[in-house]
Amino acid sequence: MNTTVLPDTDTDSIRILKTASCPSLSGKSRLTYNIGCNAEGEIHFQVIANDGGGFWNDDWVAQQSIQEVLDKQALGNHITSASLRTLYTGKSTNSPGFLLAVLKAIGLVQVSQANPRCYELGSPNAFMAEVTALLASAPELVIAESVDAPVSKPLSIKGKSIKPKKSPSEY
Repeated sequence: MNTTVLPDTDTDSIRILKTASCPSLSGKSRLTYNIGCNAEGEIHFQVIANDGGGFWNDDWVAQQSIQEVLDKQALGNHITSASLRTLYTGKSTNSPGFLLAVLKAIGLVQVSQANPRCYELGSPNAFMAEVTALLASAPELVIAESVDAPVSKPLSIKGKSIKPKKSPSEY
């Protein structure tokens, strides 16, 4: 299946609205993810941790790109992690399944009534209401400052480790 993937936005300017965790689809691990928005108010998702090991991609993925894929699948096809592979071309094969677990946790997809190994579109209403409230009231989430590393601006969560490699006196 060919799908149009939106060009990457400036991911350094994404405001983190929420950090949460959910079980993986297999239930064997817990995933931690961010929900954020860019300056234009476009929602993005990022998986940032997996306590079960294995590789995944921690790039931000635009909700609009995800929705394009889901809408195509909703035309009679079940949604699986393979449906989301086009969002991670050349990336870890775990990434689509982890993203699907996040989408399930926030209610954008639900287990299919016809096939319990597949998913179908869920109602976006609760998720969109939460995002609207977060956009209106929540400050940008930042990583807690370390005693060793005073920070003058918010750090973006990229990768799996957030500790500085050097102490401030070594710079």
